[in-house]
Amino acid sequence: MNKNLYSYIHIPFCDQKCGYCRFASIWSTQKFQISKYVHSLVDEVRTSPLTPLLQERGIWVFVPPSPVGEGIQGWGYLKSIYFWWGTPSVLELSQIKMILDTMESKYCFDPDIEITLETTPINVTKENLQNWKKLWINRISMWVQTLSTKSLDEIWRGNKWDIIQALDLLQERWIDNISLDFIIGLPYVEKWEIKKDIEYILDAYSFIKHISVYLLEEYYNEDKIIETKYDKVTYPDDWNKLGIKDEDYLAEYREIKKFLKSRWFHSYEISNFSQPWYECKHNQAYWNHSQIVAFWLWAYWYTNWVRYRNSDSFNEYYKREKKVQELSNSEDLFLEKIMFQLRTSGIEQSLYSQLDTNKINLFIKDWYLKEENSVIKLEDKWVLVMDYILKEII
Repeated sequence: MNKNLYSYIHIPFCDQKCGYCRFASIWSTQKFQISKYVHSLVDEVRTSPLTPLLQERGIWVFVPPSPVGEGIQGWGYLKSIYFWWGTPSVLELSQIKMILDTMESKYCFDPDIEITLETTPINVTKENLQNWKKLWINRISMWVQTLSTKSLDEIWRGNKWDIIQALDLLQERWIDNISLDFIIGLPYVEKWEIKKDIEYILDAYSFIKHISVYLLEEYYNEDKIIETKYDKVTYPDDWNKLGIKDEDYLAEYREIKKFLKSRWFHSYEISNFSQPWYECKHNQAYWNHSQIVAFWLWAYWYTNWVRYRNSDSFNEYYKREKKVQELSNSEDLFLEKIMFQLRTSGIEQSLYSQLDTNKINLFIKDWYLKEENSVIKLEDKWVLVMDYILKEII
């Protein structure tokens, strides 16, 4: 584990809540509520007992030994801040500045800190881009999902022309590092349509550096693990009839991956593709079990081998009530390490002895897994059964 820190900032407000959303977020209709939340979040940052001691040239980090290894100590810096979850771009400039000023007063920013702001197309204006850049925001993640106006209308996401107008503004390069999100399986989107959308955008806007491609989450069912009330959100009954067939999800994903590779976007995680040197620092930190500090409603922290989660209730959050506080044991850390490695660069050879090698060899023989450069990787065509494979080999 490295000595640096990474931070999530959750803004649970949106211009309009999407039809498929299962996050703890609400419509941004009350400015007073947003203001109250931002002030509470800033206070949480300022008073957080988990913050390492701030020193003149950095943060002196001492992390006690983990259940599976030695502790660490030394100089560390805040390497990234990721504004996400709802629609962070709905915040006023002064509110974003307040949060970042407080973060800077608490932590030492790395000179190359990556600050990502997630946004919808309608919040991408010339004024916002200019002001965001002044606040050190140097990475924009914009939700596209699809260019189908009928689908966007169905999921309450504006229209195609909002997206095109936003891309035209982003092309002025106020901020260079741009990521776009897409979803396979939305209603009224035909087979290969998402691939065509990505092709069209990359042909017209060559400045895009990062693409995320997700599969529409499974429908809620009674067997689903319920952590919060938001896990019980259901889609309209006819959505599963209006999108592509289940067996076409994987085919589209594989074709998109093949196309992106031809445009020099490499897959550094199952759902994430980037041009060289533009991998999301924050994503990589999360998958590497780096020290994560998070400040928000429903925040998941991971520091000093302990996991925390804030409440998903506004009232409980304002009272600083935490739902989870548990020490990660060696088994948990190992399971997560295997899972993250299979999703990213592949399972390291040094870990084979702790796995079911007979099952691994069987999966390799049956073309579920492949051995490449001394790591075990998942074959693309079996992405949808990755959880099953993990269960079998661990």
